[in-house]
Amino acid sequence: MLVLPPHDVEGLQLVGSGGFGLVYKGWSKKLKMEIALKMIQGSQCSSLAKLMRNLKKEQDVMEKASGPHVLRLLGVYKKPEGNLIEHGLVMEYMPYGALRSLFDNIPDVPWALRFQILHQVALGMNYLHSLDPPIIHRDLKPSNVLLSRHLDVQITDFGLSRIVGATTSSATPSFAGTLSYMAPEALNDINYQPTKSYDVYSYGILTWTVFSSEEPYPGINMALIQRLVGEGQRPKDSVLDEYKDVKMVPEAKELMVRSWNQNAKNRPSFNDCSESTAVMFEAYREEIIHAVRSIQDRLHKMSSCDQLSEESGTLDTCSFSMGDFIKALGNEPQKDEKTEPSCPVDEKEHENDNMDLPLAVIHKDDNISPAELVMNNIATAIKNSGDYNRIINKLDNNGILSKDEQEELNCAQSLKELGNKAGKVILTKYKEKPETLVTFIKDLF
Repeated sequence: MLVLPPHDVEGLQLVGSGGFGLVYKGWSKKLKMEIALKMIQGSQCSSLAKLMRNLKKEQDVMEKASGPHVLRLLGVYKKPEGNLIEHGLVMEYMPYGALRSLFDNIPDVPWALRFQILHQVALGMNYLHSLDPPIIHRDLKPSNVLLSRHLDVQITDFGLSRIVGATTSSATPSFAGTLSYMAPEALNDINYQPTKSYDVYSYGILTWTVFSSEEPYPGINMALIQRLVGEGQRPKDSVLDEYKDVKMVPEAKELMVRSWNQNAKNRPSFNDCSESTAVMFEAYREEIIHAVRSIQDRLHKMSSCDQLSEESGTLDTCSFSMGDFIKALGNEPQKDEKTEPSCPVDEKEHENDNMDLPLAVIHKDDNISPAELVMNNIATAIKNSGDYNRIINKLDNNGILSKDEQEELNCAQSLKELGNKAGKVILTKYKEKPETLVTFIKDLF
């Protein structure tokens, strides 16, 4: 296995988090390509040995799972950090992110691309299940289906995967996975060991998300989902009825319902699924090139707009450090209702009020004080950093979050949604308890 030393990887940028670590993008001089680097958070974890075992397990599975529509492991990364050595997995970087992000940004994805996605996921999963011994993914969902620069599927995140027949030191808990995509037999049996039909069930739920562009069971209590799915309830398949006149949608609905059958024995294999999706995709073959190009153009324009916004100074969360934030916080007076102006403020008279702010973004909102603007920028930086999971956990551990707020955050269906909610929580907490939150921010950074 290729080992990349620290000096080989340049320009690392945090792009997200997954399983037990953080995911960065960067450039490998040896490979001469853009890479994704999944690193364990050793310095922040009390069980480094366990994380290392998990990383090694994922590496082993990815080495065996290298195939069509399955994200390849290119190598490993090692970086000395004091007395420890940080380890990471090196993969090809997928510029368009996960399937979940595609539907978050473009709800009206063309039918041809939707059917190509379903077909390629089925092909990738059929490959994994056809290995000897087979690999069961156990966490198939939109956020674990990445899209290449050509919008081809790459299945990823094998942290929970299990090689059939492999021995383990302890029984794997049946609740390892994402509840909304877990098969009912896993919810009803504490000793359940995943089989191929488990992944097929997840594929049925994923099919529903591909057609609805939504996550299943939004806002529903987890305990209620567990009980009702175990009793046979599923997402509303009537969502597809409004598209019954669209070619191949009735056939896709029939496959979806078969895939999430309550009885695991009645579900099709991925070999059967891929044969069915091949027929569906063939009906759209002449349309796929135009569909892919149209989505690529839209994604490129969105990316260009984001870049232009940052370059123009509208919202630049990368050009300053958290130290600048803390300095600004220290220089800003706390909000005082007695002195807060109740009438329009003359802009020239107060044009120097914002000189200490780290951003060149001055909102013309008379109700936002300079200190609040700093907190807004902090919330935005936290949201965009991809590190909001850790920050929210610390808010909870410090007793700053209410039970309702924590439950609301737990209901987030994607990293993007969690980031948006985390940013709102930061601003809300500042308004409620400004001194407490300022102290928390300073301690955190």
